[in-house]
Amino acid sequence: MSTAVKSIFGAYADRMQLMIDRSLDQFAQPWYTRYFGFAPPQMGLTYTSAIGRSRIEAAASVISTDAAAPLRSRPALEKYSGEVAKISEKVKMSESDYRDFLTLQSLTGVDDATKQRQLLDFMFGDIKRVGDSVDSRVDMMCLQAVSTGKVKVDATTNPDGLVYDDIDLLMPAGNKVNASVTWATAASAKPLSEDIPAIVQAASTRGITFEKMLMDVSLWWKFIQIAEVKSLVSNAMGTKQAGNVLISLEAVNSLLAANGWPVIELVNRKIGVEKDGAITTVNPFDTSVVSFVPAGQLGEIKNAVSIERISPIPQVVYANYNRALISKWKQNEPFGEYTKAELIAFPAFTTIDSVYLLKAIL
Repeated sequence: MSTAVKSIFGAYADRMQLMIDRSLDQFAQPWYTRYFGFAPPQMGLTYTSAIGRSRIEAAASVISTDAAAPLRSRPALEKYSGEVAKISEKVKMSESDYRDFLTLQSLTGVDDATKQRQLLDFMFGDIKRVGDSVDSRVDMMCLQAVSTGKVKVDATTNPDGLVYDDIDLLMPAGNKVNASVTWATAASAKPLSEDIPAIVQAASTRGITFEKMLMDVSLWWKFIQIAEVKSLVSNAMGTKQAGNVLISLEAVNSLLAANGWPVIELVNRKIGVEKDGAITTVNPFDTSVVSFVPAGQLGEIKNAVSIERISPIPQVVYANYNRALISKWKQNEPFGEYTKAELIAFPAFTTIDSVYLLKAIL
């Protein structure tokens, strides 16, 4: 029977919170913090409370006065009734890893300050890894939400965990628009003369003003190859050789801003997903879509209190990284030193009614 005992790092583990607080700049900087802040923590968290009960209840069909109400199937609605699952990762320092660590610490000719630095680096490496991992999962959910109006928790994005498939955040159908001509057709696509102004005008009639257009870097490269873009941007730059001009983001945004349109912000976030020890890269932002977003925050990260905050396990050392709970302990059988991060969270996309998605690659 395994038992949790005090971390092998002893008194240094007891100072884990101080270590994290002093090293926040060493954690990877997530994308979601630009547009989503954390909501106050709550005791429980369901998909209904994160997405909003009124939005889910408002999703019924519009029917004529003498028609029968459509019968809803349960599976789709059940996605909104369950508790939000934990986001968690745990790493292990094995017995052989520990022996290697002890060897480093016992080397002669190495001063105590160097040994202490080695110890702290060894310890912080695992803390950073698990802390970054929960941020990456929140990034994945937010990037999916902003570019598709949905969050995917499927076998591709979550191979070793629960599978929910799509969790629809209920973006209005009218907010999803197809390009007049696919942007993959560089000779005839009309992003500047038709696609962008059409969406800006449609939103304007609803009192919506956009600040930015978010697009993946791969879509940007297609955009700047479009003949219309080359021609209009080169004219704005005072260059008539549209075929030879180098289209820069600054030049495009200058033209967009001059027309009172939202400027482009590039998204280049790839996230590693591990399955059976192998890591593959996924792109959570839809590479075929331009997301038109208003100014300011797009939503907030709803989060719940981890049970171990309420009822700590004896001998386990705890610390906070943002809203994630970091824990550290040693196990006797099989031997191992464990570091874990846990976060119960889900994005509330509160501005979803004011966000438009342009399907640029058809």
